[in-house]
Amino acid sequence: SDEEFKCVNAFDWAGKNGFPEIMNADGFDCVIGNPPYVRQEMLSEYKEYFQNHFKVYHGVADLYAYFIERGVSLLKSGGRFSYIVANKWMRANYGWPLREFIKNNAQIDKLIDFGELPVFEKAATFPSIIVLIKNKLQNQSFEFAQIKTLDFDSLTDMISHVSKILDERALGNEGWTLSDLKETELLDKLKKNSIPLGEYVEGKIFYGIK
Repeated sequence: SDEEFKCVNAFDWAGKNGFPEIMNADGFDCVIGNPPYVRQEMLSEYKEYFQNHFKVYHGVADLYAYFIERGVSLLKSGGRFSYIVANKWMRANYGWPLREFIKNNAQIDKLIDFGELPVFEKAATFPSIIVLIKNKLQNQSFEFAQIKTLDFDSLTDMISHVSKILDERALGNEGWTLSDLKETELLDKLKKNSIPLGEYVEGKIFYGIK
């Protein structure tokens, strides 16, 4: 309602105070950002809204998941998207809707994973950089770089030195292994000839290994 709109100071991307010409022309050429890192425990009062308005909704998804969907949705076809966000969505159960959204709505151009490196001082954020192009191509391949040190002069040079080219086989439904073809084939062999821990304990994994 008008009253709610005024109370929350909502931003209307297509409205007269937003970017009507851009949105009427199919969206932005580029979206780039560093969304807020807010754990799902702090989002209880908003989850019903997220569930009703976002395809990437999961009951325990962190806030950045919704920023990713909104950012991609603001792009025109062929537009480019890049965020620095936590890397956990690539493998965690709550990241499944987000992974599916990305696979169905964008072409992955680059994934740069910093693991546990302290990219942000005094914050354990497990950062990664994701670069997408808004469209969907068949048999897509993309560049993946695992950064293991911050001792470099140029991130671009470091990426070119350590990156490898992966294809969609690395983007499994249960989590993105981000392995090359040889590693992916080995993982597939293990899965076919073994019982996963989750199945062995009938899904009752609560605390992991301590």
